[in-house]
Amino acid sequence: MRLLRQALVLTTALGVVAPALAQVDTSLAQKKLLAKRAAEADAYRKLAECIKGLQITSDTYVRDFVAESDQIQAAMDAFIRGVRLGEPRWYDDASCEVPAEVTVAKVIQELTQIHTAHYKGNKVKSSDIQRMKETIKKDVIKVVGMGAPREDLPPNLPAGVAEQLGGPPAPPSPPIPDLWRQIGPQGRLMAQRAARVDAMRKLVERILGLRINSDTLVRDFVAEHDVIQTVAAGTLVGATEVRTYYHHDEPIVEVTVEVPVESVITTIKELHSRSVRGDHVKGLDVSEITQSIKTQTFQATGTGVPPDRILVAYNQKVEPAQQIPDWAQYPIRMSGQGVPPPDKAGTPQGKLLAARAAELDAKRKLAEHVKGLVIRSNTRVADFVTQYDEIETHLQAVLVGAMVEKTEFDADGTATVTVSLPGMQVWEVISSYERIVAARGHGG
Repeated sequence: MRLLRQALVLTTALGVVAPALAQVDTSLAQKKLLAKRAAEADAYRKLAECIKGLQITSDTYVRDFVAESDQIQAAMDAFIRGVRLGEPRWYDDASCEVPAEVTVAKVIQELTQIHTAHYKGNKVKSSDIQRMKETIKKDVIKVVGMGAPREDLPPNLPAGVAEQLGGPPAPPSPPIPDLWRQIGPQGRLMAQRAARVDAMRKLVERILGLRINSDTLVRDFVAEHDVIQTVAAGTLVGATEVRTYYHHDEPIVEVTVEVPVESVITTIKELHSRSVRGDHVKGLDVSEITQSIKTQTFQATGTGVPPDRILVAYNQKVEPAQQIPDWAQYPIRMSGQGVPPPDKAGTPQGKLLAARAAELDAKRKLAEHVKGLVIRSNTRVADFVTQYDEIETHLQAVLVGAMVEKTEFDADGTATVTVSLPGMQVWEVISSYERIVAARGHGG
């Protein structure tokens, strides 16, 4: 009889507990999983950006090396998604951070293997890659990915990362975060339009980085960099907008555009007919470039922000800690100068070398200028970088990606190149680490 009573008590207790368990709110767990997935994607993307921002020679970066062929790009993507991520850390607002790191020695080893297996040119030598360990001042590349609980992943991820992370597919239309609802539809559409223009410019840059033959890239036979503007405006027929992503924590929108390979080949042929001088590059070389392109489409992702008047109005609505500095609302521009080598003066190659030297000079000045920008009160970017050195590599990668805006040549062959970088891209790096520091300060 006593056993029967115990069974009845147990059954009654389970009857009370079962409905309680059935009513457990799973929304927080789902948010945490989505935030972790977004943070992992952000970590992979930052890691790829940092590695591609490393310098190989005085005028070549890893991003230049990777852009030369699909095989190199695929091998580098596979390496990046094989990097092991650190343990996730969640915070009270359900956001998540995921650290990632890789040794410089491992990167150099991988680049050497890729060079041996896939590189067809003669500009970058295996010994150049080995010497990178002498110029890179750190042993480990560290990044921290940050994610919020949203379903769609950011664009421009290394190939295979989205599939590796799994989770829900991207929704058919981009979700509008609360921040963008505050900005309003006009500002959102204008930012999206600016991002598309930026994406088209980057698409052309990728085309210019393709290899024609063993010692020539597309950009090598382009006589004037200003041709980029013309090509971006009208030659890339068939480019379509395939993805729009609104940042949840900054007024930045990213647009990915895609163009068929056939349109890319048409663009290269037009550049060839318009710009070639001499017989170094033949039409046959251009026709055979299709053999090195293994994809059906090319993609590029650009960023855009609302116009300054809308950002000013946004700053008036939010708390001081959330306000955007004035410098972040505009492009940051710097100009540099370069001269051709004495033995190349007056030749197309000399102009190209002078322009490249001027571009590097402009980017060096841009980096110095950015480090002097004020974040809050009397705190400069340089102070923040010194305090949190893990952001230095990420910031340098963003600076390397600055776009050439204008190239001019004097009568003596001196080149003047103006490069520009959206201030919001710099602010995104700084503010993301501000949030990480603030979150760590409040605990998790």
